[in-house]
Amino acid sequence: MQGWIQGSQIQSLAQMTDFEIIQGCITKSLTPHNDHGLPIRPADVMVQHIADLEHELFQLDEVAWDLIGVERERMIVNQIEPLQERLQSCKMYLEAIKTSNWDEFELPTDQGIKGCFASCLINCRYRAEEVERILPRQLDSAHDEMPPAVESRSPRLVHAQECNKTCREIAKRIWDRQPDFTIAAMINHSEIIRQARKPDGSSYSEMTIRNWIRDLCPNPKPGRRPLISPSNTISK
Repeated sequence: MQGWIQGSQIQSLAQMTDFEIIQGCITKSLTPHNDHGLPIRPADVMVQHIADLEHELFQLDEVAWDLIGVERERMIVNQIEPLQERLQSCKMYLEAIKTSNWDEFELPTDQGIKGCFASCLINCRYRAEEVERILPRQLDSAHDEMPPAVESRSPRLVHAQECNKTCREIAKRIWDRQPDFTIAAMINHSEIIRQARKPDGSSYSEMTIRNWIRDLCPNPKPGRRPLISPSNTISK
């Protein structure tokens, strides 16, 4: 047998939980690969996870700089500092597993890191011959019965993309007339608030709306300020 099997399909065929697929890589010689067919090591998963956390921290930092007083302090204490601590913990964990292969890897005890590994491995690809050794009957049945995968977009994704487009159109129209309007003010504009709603009627987060419209702002703040550190919590 040739080709690749998606991790989510293995999980379905074997009726694995999210965390059992990690054990499959550890004990059953399954090697995850990326979309380019390159093998993924445990350290590679953590490197990507750390990059995602750093991006999240960057976004929180951008939002915090537009706040003042108690609201800004609350965001630093409740969101930024805990994320910085989590990021530091992940970097320490990366050092511990930097040279590990899957056959010598131990399932992490931290639930956040464990979930990160599960999510990554479910979305990886695996060589069909490796999977066949573990699930020969199920795999043959799947190839006989399953139709080719058809790419589809979830209703939630479609809705978010439509809201993104509408909010950008509103922001561009307002900024064309009022170029000094700040991003924070735009996020709280009545037209934006009315349109930036999820299918259940709740509002999208300010960070999400900011990411939708920030590149349209004609007068973004110049330069890049340093990330907020736990010791640098003095209000503007």
